[in-house]
Amino acid sequence: MPISPDTALPAVLLVRTRRSRVRDLKGFRKSHQLPTEYNDHTAAFIARIAGEDLAEHLEHRFSDFRRQLKCRRTDLVITEPEAGIAAITTPWFEYRICAALAPDDPSEVVWRWQLADLQSAARLNSPEIASLFQGYFDTVEFSPPASIDIAELIDRLEDLQPAGIVLDYDRQATWCSLQLTAASAVLTVTSDLLSFTIASPPAPAVLLQAFLRARDSFVQPAGPAIG
Repeated sequence: MPISPDTALPAVLLVRTRRSRVRDLKGFRKSHQLPTEYNDHTAAFIARIAGEDLAEHLEHRFSDFRRQLKCRRTDLVITEPEAGIAAITTPWFEYRICAALAPDDPSEVVWRWQLADLQSAARLNSPEIASLFQGYFDTVEFSPPASIDIAELIDRLEDLQPAGIVLDYDRQATWCSLQLTAASAVLTVTSDLLSFTIASPPAPAVLLQAFLRARDSFVQPAGPAIG
């Protein structure tokens, strides 16, 4: 479905996550001990020593935004690395990067990049944004304004049996996932979040349109409109 150029997208996040080794962090020293378990202490340690990597990434993105978005210095508000989080806020979006210890593997860091507080769908369609983030984000996260009844959604999909999807869910009906074979994507639904991940990351506007098509095809009317 087309997006109106004036539409703001405050409930939408564009997301990318990756993992790396703790020992590859620039702040990891020979005197440091590699975490062997996940707890508040080890999580805080990783958030602290990731600061150098976060600052380096922030520097690169600041330069990219200033040059490609034609931003003045005062247009870009920097949140310096603290507790594993850094960000750049522009007039059109907030770009945030987070580094956290992986709860399931304390030898790894989970990196999360996200585009949030999108002020204009037209800006998301711009060549500048496409150039900055082409092939970068592979996931859309959307928080609907009303809770989704997962059991009702599962029952409706099993009744309809739409072609081209593989449906999965847990026995308590707290979540369901739809593997969309034609789009090589997965739409995961909980009561308060829709998460759409595509195998080959496109430009941001194309990713958002793919999510909207999947949401409107399978989740409506349980998933209210974005704008």
